[in-house]
Amino acid sequence: MEVLPKKILSVIHPKKFNLDNSGAYHLAINTGPELIKICCIEHLTKECLWLSVYKLPLAKQQPDYIKCLEQLYNEDFFLIKKDWRSVTLSISNQKCTLVPHLLLSTKDLATYLHVACGVDPSDTVVCFTHALAKVSLVFSETTAVVDWFRKRYTSSNFHLIHQANALIEGFQLECPMPSKPTWLVWLDHHYVHIVVRHKTQLLYYNSFVYETAHDFLSCLSAVRHVLKLKYNDCMVWVGGLIEKNSVAYRGLKTCMPRMSLKNTLHFMHPRMHVFQKMQCAPMVYFDLMSSFLCHPHVPYSKH
Repeated sequence: MEVLPKKILSVIHPKKFNLDNSGAYHLAINTGPELIKICCIEHLTKECLWLSVYKLPLAKQQPDYIKCLEQLYNEDFFLIKKDWRSVTLSISNQKCTLVPHLLLSTKDLATYLHVACGVDPSDTVVCFTHALAKVSLVFSETTAVVDWFRKRYTSSNFHLIHQANALIEGFQLECPMPSKPTWLVWLDHHYVHIVVRHKTQLLYYNSFVYETAHDFLSCLSAVRHVLKLKYNDCMVWVGGLIEKNSVAYRGLKTCMPRMSLKNTLHFMHPRMHVFQKMQCAPMVYFDLMSSFLCHPHVPYSKH
């Protein structure tokens, strides 16, 4: 039985988006469990001009996943254009680990990952280095998926990163030199991502599976305990799939008095038509929006 991609949403700026001007756009693609998110960002204005989300209800290891990708590209055929200013593919999965950059050995990428979470023999192992934070994130993705995208974007402007890279890099730009430990708590569909920074240092990054608000708050408490921080001494930004009237938000507000729900991105165009039309804050797509900020320093390698 053929499985086809299902378009969940698609919003285009009717006056500004011009396919003939693709050389001025960053194309950002995020692939994760079931969902693939795509947007075009205009280089000069930093405005999102087009955003689409599709459901691909298949595991990436299944052969039909590639067929589903091909069907998606047949429907939105302009994705195959090769003259984008840059193309960034970000991967959403739990197969990643952070390594201090000065200790990184590129020949041992698979070993780092094997120790942290295991490596599938069919995966490609990749490394991205955060120059400011001086840490490298080693991660992996199904080789068939990586190769499929690389064949479609053969330009040197094609970048492969992890979702965590986009979150960390975007947070660094939004909060460049925090004088106190500052948290980013970002909620995805099934995971909560926690990033903690102080001045130029990345103190912490991890993601946790959660099902209930209690699970979510327990994760935050565990991180606070590990870092030996007091909530009253920290600033906390919250974003993603969370609303002020939710149980999770009320629980956060109780234990984190210096918390704010973040609805804007300073590095983006302040009044984007796409998000106004969707009635959605850009922080919901922070992982996608931030991906064009990432520029790799270490080439990918196959395991």
